[in-house]
Amino acid sequence: MKARRSTLPLTCDLRKLMYLFHRLALAISAAALAGLFGSGQNAPAAETPAPASASPARIVIDAAAPRIASSPELYGIFFEEISRAGEGGLCAELVQNRDLEAINLPEGWRQEGKDIYTAKGRHYNQWWQSPTPAWSLVKDGAADGGIALEKANPLNDRNPNSLKLIATRSGGRIGVANSGFWGMNIQQGEAYDLSFYARTEGNRITTLNVALEDDNGSTVAASGKVDNVGGAWKKYTLALTATATNPKARLVISQATEGTIWLDVASLFPRKTFKGHGLRQDLAEMLANLKPGFVRFPGGCEVEGASISSRWNWKESIGDISQRRGLYNVWGYFNTYSLGFHELLQLCEDLNAAPMYVCNVGMSCGARQPAEELRGDALQPMVQDALDALEYAMGPITSTWGAKRAVNGHPAPFKIKYIEIGNENSGATYQANYKVFYDAIKARYPDVITIADQRIPNAPVEIVDEHYYANPARLFGMANRYDNIPRSGPKIYVGEYAVNSGVGQGNLLGALAEAVFMLNMEKNSDVVRMCSYAPLFENVNSREWPVNLIRFDNSQVVGRTSYHVQRLFSENRPDEILQTTVTAGTVTLSGAASAARGGPATQAARGGRVGGSDVKLIYALAGMDNARKELVVKVVNPTPNPVSASITVNAIPSLARTGKVITLGHASNAAENTLEKKTVVMPVEKPLTVAGQEFKYDFTPNSLTIFRIPAP
Repeated sequence: MKARRSTLPLTCDLRKLMYLFHRLALAISAAALAGLFGSGQNAPAAETPAPASASPARIVIDAAAPRIASSPELYGIFFEEISRAGEGGLCAELVQNRDLEAINLPEGWRQEGKDIYTAKGRHYNQWWQSPTPAWSLVKDGAADGGIALEKANPLNDRNPNSLKLIATRSGGRIGVANSGFWGMNIQQGEAYDLSFYARTEGNRITTLNVALEDDNGSTVAASGKVDNVGGAWKKYTLALTATATNPKARLVISQATEGTIWLDVASLFPRKTFKGHGLRQDLAEMLANLKPGFVRFPGGCEVEGASISSRWNWKESIGDISQRRGLYNVWGYFNTYSLGFHELLQLCEDLNAAPMYVCNVGMSCGARQPAEELRGDALQPMVQDALDALEYAMGPITSTWGAKRAVNGHPAPFKIKYIEIGNENSGATYQANYKVFYDAIKARYPDVITIADQRIPNAPVEIVDEHYYANPARLFGMANRYDNIPRSGPKIYVGEYAVNSGVGQGNLLGALAEAVFMLNMEKNSDVVRMCSYAPLFENVNSREWPVNLIRFDNSQVVGRTSYHVQRLFSENRPDEILQTTVTAGTVTLSGAASAARGGPATQAARGGRVGGSDVKLIYALAGMDNARKELVVKVVNPTPNPVSASITVNAIPSLARTGKVITLGHASNAAENTLEKKTVVMPVEKPLTVAGQEFKYDFTPNSLTIFRIPAP
């Protein structure tokens, strides 16, 4: 966005001068803090804060006032296949384009040269550079030959392409290499399981050599061979154990003799995955540490697709990987469905989180015009698709889709608690279609809780999904968003929210603005039943969104600053919310004021000042953790100065004199965690001394602070 020239009249010069002096004072204050605490992103949070603000601040907690029961599923996660979140991310599959189908067009799309068009005429550029993305020819010594994509005599009709390897001259190695997702992370001592399908002409039998090696083949981390390969299509397997570490390895499958061989559906998994279910251990553990109450999946715009034919299709994503039919997804890459419907249900079970399935409501993504809409008889297959998904998850093994679930390794039903009817849809078609889906779902599964994308006239709505992507000023301005919302209407699910503009790639300022908004959602969790940050994952090599919660490459992962806010709120969610009154002055945050307005918001934030940058010195909320018999107090200081506040606790006479305090903060609100510097902003836990029912505390600059005080 280009800077706009000032249009202030001359009579405003004095006001401008005063404003400039105010900004200069803030800059001097920030510079002083930087000199005291260190100015780099690696500077640790101050152990001893500077003198606290002279402005009075007070927190009064009244345990005798009526309490609000906190939603046990308030904090969850939202998974979508964006920025390689699953394909090359959460799924532990190391082979990219394993089924050789990455150049396939969705049904109804057409290609003219390098221009690709949907049935409605939306334009895309050709997304592949070669007919065999991620696969390349390997030749060593005097050996010669070539590779080609071939459709003749396919493995099956769901995967029509195979890779043809022709060895025309021996005298070395001739084979194919797969680069993985920007390299394969191979670790010394770990086991890896390779599988692939192969065929040869006639009865020719050959031996295939396998290596996990660096780009030029000079260093091999693991190797083996598969004998007696030949004849008609057949599946072959090989177990490999790495003798060296290489986080950027490639897979090479080669033959030492002349002849032709066809390969398809090559897959390489580490033996060690999260709970043995095929998910990358470190990424899944990041999710487990969030202790999510629910998991929303599979999207997002992925649910809708750029066309109905390119929507996420659960029926194509289950069963043996050789039978899955992938698609070019709405975020610009091919998805082989390595992380399918069954795997996502299994993830929910492994996280002990309630599944929230999002179904297509007969509409493609409205943000990608021209969109497609189905109504009337054309809608019925989509309704049946949603009912079949619920049957796959929850039906008995005697049912059509329940039997398929059992064959896929899970005879016991999963339990889908929520189903969202559509994603970010609105308008007349959505309202009509919603009612059709609602009636059909409730007739078959009355206990499943439905979620709508908007309030629907003349139709029941149990929960409505609201989305907010904003700059810091907007979320600070939503500190009271849900205080006065009618309690008689539908419950609220804030399905997507984040500060994603004006905060670098996810700094502390954005995380603190989110924390302020989260305090309000928690305070009003009688009506705000659930919320989930978005997007969840980002592969650094495929970034489709400006700010994301968890960042990773093929061998390492980091929780961004917002990740630690999410984790702390989830770990310290009280069972009951106590009436909390905060008296504090306000300041102007230059960082929040300079943040670009808007961003890719999908729904305008209602309430609060959109462009304002005034913030309170502190925001706070208290609650009771009844299971642990502890008072939990969350306090956000979004300012660059320490803030001294008095805390008064009424009607808890048994409040202990010692507890603990957890602080997440930094001298600079621009601090970020990165893959290179993972611990710039991290929570620190220390003992807390409490003087009695009233005590004082100095809250460090740019911080989220949590007290846990026993109250037996």
